[in-house]
Amino acid sequence: MLSEKIKELRSQITQKQTAVNTKITEAQKRAEEDKLDEATALKGEISTLKEELDALKKKLAEYEEIAGMNPEEPAPAGEEEDEEKRSMPVGGFHTIIKPGKQEEVRAFEEFLRSKGEKRDGLKSNGVEAIIPIDVITKPQQEPEDVVDLAAIVNNVNVTTASGTYPVLANAETGLVSVEELEKNPELAKPKFNKVKWEVVTYRGQLPISQEAIDDSGVDLTAIVANHLQQVKRITKNTKVAAVLQSFPKKTVTGTDEIKHILNVDLKQAYARNVVATASAFQFLDTLKDKNGQYILRQDISTPTGKVLLGSQVNVVDDTVLGAKAGDAVMFIGDLKKAVFFANRVDATAKWIENDVYGQVLSLAVRFDVKQADPKAGYFVTINPPATEPEDASTDLGK
Repeated sequence: MLSEKIKELRSQITQKQTAVNTKITEAQKRAEEDKLDEATALKGEISTLKEELDALKKKLAEYEEIAGMNPEEPAPAGEEEDEEKRSMPVGGFHTIIKPGKQEEVRAFEEFLRSKGEKRDGLKSNGVEAIIPIDVITKPQQEPEDVVDLAAIVNNVNVTTASGTYPVLANAETGLVSVEELEKNPELAKPKFNKVKWEVVTYRGQLPISQEAIDDSGVDLTAIVANHLQQVKRITKNTKVAAVLQSFPKKTVTGTDEIKHILNVDLKQAYARNVVATASAFQFLDTLKDKNGQYILRQDISTPTGKVLLGSQVNVVDDTVLGAKAGDAVMFIGDLKKAVFFANRVDATAKWIENDVYGQVLSLAVRFDVKQADPKAGYFVTINPPATEPEDASTDLGK
């Protein structure tokens, strides 16, 4: 049966996607271990798997289109009906949802269309409905060339509104030699720094016209998901950037000072990551070493594809990490050890009254961001040397 063929293709796509993700993780691990040849070889395998995945998705889309060519005939009963609904496009994207999550997503759709009256099958946070993770992440528009800072710091899911997070300080002493059968000497006790966090709720509202609600052809789930992707990223990036700005300040004018931060100022136990504004990246992109070689290089083995003296570079807009457009600033340090992100509730939704012809959907996210280790990085301002003014006598002689 055609439905069985579609089901088989979905299973193949899921397996292929898992294989792609596994290879990506393995390639990143090889790159972190400075095994660039192995990472590059894996990148080739990833490209091949992605091509195969795209071919399967295209084939599935064709089968689904054929399966839906007779809308006037009664839908197949039982499992075929569920499978057909599961393949419906969301906001122009074919969404593959695990069977266990389908009912939750469908319940959220009913919640939207009923303006909050139907809540069966939905988890809740007080009077608000928690948006299923499949709704939040599935309509991810590609390509998405925007850095999500919350995803590259130490992001931890928490279950309470406040608490402390222990951060183990780096060890400073080692073992000592002792004679046979002598008592073990006492080692220095590990030092824990407790990071206190308290969840904050960030809210906003999304107006949806009554026409959109009434029109069964409009996918309200996709509307919410696409909007939520943007507001979540902007909100979290703003708060993470504020923490990065709180680290010890340094000013650099060129290559040598940047090398000093990476080589000397940062303890060797810390990883080297860079988050730079677009203006800072422009400056870095023109820097050369004493041999005339550019210090910023392209590296396909890293997620961002940009490497500064061996450190991965993430680029954000000037106004994300800086105060205004044109600010050439960057964070240099260990992002995972520097910033603690306490994620309490990814997103919630609630219908509220509105006096226009439509409804307003209130959206909220709950989290807190704290500095975890003040020694894990530096907030660097680029202050390039002033260019030499032209000789006035030259102008007079013209």
